[in-house]
Amino acid sequence: MIPTGSKSKVDVSVPPARPEGLPFEKVPDWNNIGLFTAGILLGGVLGATVALLIAPGSGEETRGRLSSRFGRGDDDEDGLWDELAAELERAAAERGEAPTLIVAES
Repeated sequence: MIPTGSKSKVDVSVPPARPEGLPFEKVPDWNNIGLFTAGILLGGVLGATVALLIAPGSGEETRGRLSSRFGRGDDDEDGLWDELAAELERAAAERGEAPTLIVAES
């Protein structure tokens, strides 16, 4: 900033240099942090809204598909692993190999 008149104006946006010549102390800019946080929240809300609007089924159908896909139901905890084991056995049969069982020691 250029001094005018007999009194020089001090730019308060730039901290003064430390007397011992150490680097400036970093001060967080809360305005930018607030804007960034607001942008993240707004993006999350808009993403959830779009996901709800373009969902192919009702909430109950979607929850049912997710629980069956990821085996989160109480009645079938090992469903995904059983499905994977069956697929591996089919692949081994197609290659003409005998499936082998590998048991992890606990």
